[in-house]
Amino acid sequence: MADNISREDILTELFNVGVGQAASTLSDIIDKRIGLTIPNVRILDAAKGKIELNKYLQNVAEGAVMVSSISFNSQLEGKVSLLFPADKMHHFIDLCLHETRDEFEDSLEFTDIDFDTIKEIGNIVINSIIGELSNAVNIPVEYTLPDIDVLNDANAEHFVDCEDYRLVLMMFLAFDIEGTEIGGAIVINMTLNSLDDILNKIDKLYNGR
Repeated sequence: MADNISREDILTELFNVGVGQAASTLSDIIDKRIGLTIPNVRILDAAKGKIELNKYLQNVAEGAVMVSSISFNSQLEGKVSLLFPADKMHHFIDLCLHETRDEFEDSLEFTDIDFDTIKEIGNIVINSIIGELSNAVNIPVEYTLPDIDVLNDANAEHFVDCEDYRLVLMMFLAFDIEGTEIGGAIVINMTLNSLDDILNKIDKLYNGR
């Protein structure tokens, strides 16, 4: 395979299969039709990854995010963070739980049930996309349990690790629940060796080598 663009296209297709599976699983669980799309995947070095993520955090999330993170290891090593704008999450959680609050809450206060809901959503989405990638390139992964947090004034330093990981896979996704759309982002920190293993496998699979 000659260039990174074609590799990014293939990664995008693989991740879109994963998010399709996640959307189907979530739809079954909450009994609502869910659309979940990833426009494209970008492979960036840590410095460029920080620039792109800070644009998202400043322009879309306004610095406040609810984040679900999972680390993975075995033959692939990295960390995945699923980010949502915190000010949209009360409504998103209500849609998932079939609930309506007396007043729409535009705050960073969340209950244990809210955190459990996002933990389940994050677990399904992250496991689906990393699982699809792992299966496609036949490289096993092992996951930690997800961590959930709400960060005000978040910046890319929270999610892009320059010391342990050299490269970032970044993608922006959109949830659509019965006409209500909520945008988010997925940031995957990955070691250089892990990404090299993935790209080499992709080259062999799609070039027949």
